[in-house]
Amino acid sequence: MIDNIKMISILLITIIFITFIVIKIINNKQIENMAKYNIQEETKIESESNKKVNSIKTSAITNNTIENKIDFPTEVDGTEVVGKVEIPKINLVTYILAETNKETLNKSVTKLCGPKVNGVGNLCITGHNYNNKNMFKDLKKLDSGDSIFITDMKGNKIEYLVYDKYKVYPKETECLSQETNGERQITLITCTAGAIKRLIIKATEFYD
Repeated sequence: MIDNIKMISILLITIIFITFIVIKIINNKQIENMAKYNIQEETKIESESNKKVNSIKTSAITNNTIENKIDFPTEVDGTEVVGKVEIPKINLVTYILAETNKETLNKSVTKLCGPKVNGVGNLCITGHNYNNKNMFKDLKKLDSGDSIFITDMKGNKIEYLVYDKYKVYPKETECLSQETNGERQITLITCTAGAIKRLIIKATEFYD
């Protein structure tokens, strides 16, 4: 009788032990499978995230490329260009150089003072009245209402309309004032015949 009880006890312990081992193996398999699943999901999420980041980067690059696309040089004879002037009425297309001095004025028109090209304020551009295709020789032909187009180095093109035209002596500098009530304005300046006075063309941004 006692031997039978011992046998049954040993058998039960063996069954319990085997069951424990089997359960442990199953749990380990489940944990391993779960770990593999998590790694796969993390890899999938990371891959999708990288795709989105790359897409955003590509989009940003594309936008910048579009924004910075210009159809004119960034310098003229070694001098930095900051924009382009187009005046259809007098068939003028010329580049605005960054500095105003004797050398640059012999190359093209130049920025005398004021904000960045197409910035808020009074951008003053000066140039000789020489009979060159890129100079201000025909500014005298402009009248109120005529269009002047200014393009900056980001490719932004703004139309300005002439609203005033007058002459001043060289020491009269009121035309350079930056008080524009928050508007974009431009002032074109050149010499009159004999360089006795300065011809001033004032224009303000055109709004549809």
